[in-house]
Amino acid sequence: MRKVLAVSLSALLFLSACGTEEEQKSAGQAGVFDSVKVKVEDAETVPEVEFDAPLDITESAAKVVHIGDGEEVADGQSITFKFVALNAEDASVLGDTYSQAASTLPVNDMLKEQDPVLYEVLLGAKVGSQIAYAFPDAQAQASGAEDAEEQPTQVMVLNVLSTQDTVPMLDKDEAAARNADGTLLMSQDEVAALEGDGKLPKVTFGDDGVPAVEIPEDAVEPEKLIVKVLEEGEGAALTETSTVKANYLGVGLRDGETFDSSYEQGEAIEFPLDGVISGWTYGLSGQKAGAKVLLVIPTELAYGDPAQNGPSGPLVFVVDIEEVK
Repeated sequence: MRKVLAVSLSALLFLSACGTEEEQKSAGQAGVFDSVKVKVEDAETVPEVEFDAPLDITESAAKVVHIGDGEEVADGQSITFKFVALNAEDASVLGDTYSQAASTLPVNDMLKEQDPVLYEVLLGAKVGSQIAYAFPDAQAQASGAEDAEEQPTQVMVLNVLSTQDTVPMLDKDEAAARNADGTLLMSQDEVAALEGDGKLPKVTFGDDGVPAVEIPEDAVEPEKLIVKVLEEGEGAALTETSTVKANYLGVGLRDGETFDSSYEQGEAIEFPLDGVISGWTYGLSGQKAGAKVLLVIPTELAYGDPAQNGPSGPLVFVVDIEEVK
């Protein structure tokens, strides 16, 4: 969250802190946002933010500075949001994300542990709310950079656009239990039927051996892990505890966009098969060195949705297994 930069009205109203103390919930450094005023046009327009500069921010702080009228954010949900960032020293605008796709932030135990101030204010906030948020920027000072004193403390005003329920990941034990009774993997007959109906991602390889993935328009988000061997291997077989060296391409099933590729990095990656997402562990187990494999991984066997540590939703991988150790 800290690394990012990550209400229609009949007439524009100049909105400042108003409403009850409970509605204008705040946490962290007391009173630091008392002078913040926000001028809101609509959910897709960068709001105008004013405050009495400079703000002396000595510890993390968050406050609802404009109250929305949507549903309340519940624990375990995620919010989508956009924000504008300002310099705490002079209230100048440093940038915003309103021209970009909305970001997602889970409001859960992890956020509560990592950033309890922001968690406290987001929990129970209404969709449409604008939330001022800031923290001392100690990163530059810690680095010893010569220009450390020139780094401004940022004030971010988050626009809470929506809430959504999180699709959780299966942990290893849950995935193992499903795999044991045959419910984790899609049968090869089902995979063949999807391919025959044109609903399976199509893989092609360039002259340089780099794969490309085409997502069909009517692709179905799978409930089971799809494994299709594109080329059989003849080397040692992988087990769930093997270490593997492989090249891979990762693409989102929903948007077809590449989110990771060892081909772009220029070298194969080595990793333990029991140290990656469950879709890789169970999808590649039993495959042999030299194999090329298509994996279509359900959300709960990937990083979740919204994801906390990777891309959200169902994912597509093409994996070229070079070596098994």
